Amino acid sequence: MNLNWLDAFLITGLFSVFMVIGLALLLHLQMGLARIANFGVVGFWGLGMYVYGVLYVQVDWPFDDPWRFLLSALAGVVAAGISGLLVGWLIADLDEDGVLLGTFGFATIVWILATTETALTKGALGLGGLQFPYRLGNAKQNEALWLLILIVVVALIMLYVWRVHRSPYGRLLVAVGGNEPLAQSLGKPAFRTKLGVFTVGAAGMGLLGVMYGVLERFLETSNLGVDLTLAAVVGLVVGGTARLWGPVVGVALTVGLFDIVIQSYIPLPKSWYGQAIPVLREMVFGAVLIGILLFRPLGILGDMRRDKLMRSMHGE
Repeated sequence: MNLNWLDAFLITGLFSVFMVIGLALLLHLQMGLARIANFGVVGFWGLGMYVYGVLYVQVDWPFDDPWRFLLSALAGVVAAGISGLLVGWLIADLDEDGVLLGTFGFATIVWILATTETALTKGALGLGGLQFPYRLGNAKQNEALWLLILIVVVALIMLYVWRVHRSPYGRLLVAVGGNEPLAQSLGKPAFRTKLGVFTVGAAGMGLLGVMYGVLERFLETSNLGVDLTLAAVVGLVVGGTARLWGPVVGVALTVGLFDIVIQSYIPLPKSWYGQAIPVLREMVFGAVLIGILLFRPLGILGDMRRDKLMRSMHGE
């Protein structure tokens, strides 16, 4: 397959956009519906990535790919899900400030472990030796295939979120997020509901971390910065935290516009690409977030259209 027409930077940029869309969709269930302000997205994402990477590289498996990849990836997803269960249990009864600090603290713990446990993760030097589980030919062809697989995974995540919106479980999430004491007084399992959505979201974030590790094939602790969490939060808030298409629209207008259009197609001084561009990116995202919260706090798409949803559910 001849992919000379496809730019390698475009593949990486599109992968980043779709990955953040997936993270923002999972965050939409937690923050948009259940009102759980998860600021530790990069922690669950990074834990899945590093558990997969360490097992794939450091364990002497008696078999090769795809089983080597599948078992390592499964372990990464399970580890992220279990961590979500534990963190969710600890923060379930905290106020919004406590939830933000608790989830951010978890992300910091993951970064510290990845940096200090050099025997497993190689620390700041980085962990190499990862490979594509399915190979078509050269690196560009493999990356294009992995991008297509990621798009399918994100599409399945969006299908899941769409089904949640149209299910009794989705209505329960909205009820718990809107008024948890009232939901509890009506006999609704508020604690179990919040814990479940947090656990599933954390496992999904771990899966996306695994997929990013495969594309990069070299894990660095610099990937565990707050910028990934900021990108997912900004994209969700810009699009609309309560709307299904909010994460897609918001991430396309922020990460897509900056990481693909500005960095790849607008001529900028080469000296900017070392440190200036990442700093400028965070400044722009922060300014956009402040502007949206001040002038359109419900996001571009606005609030959830429950009236239309209820009519569609009842066939009206």
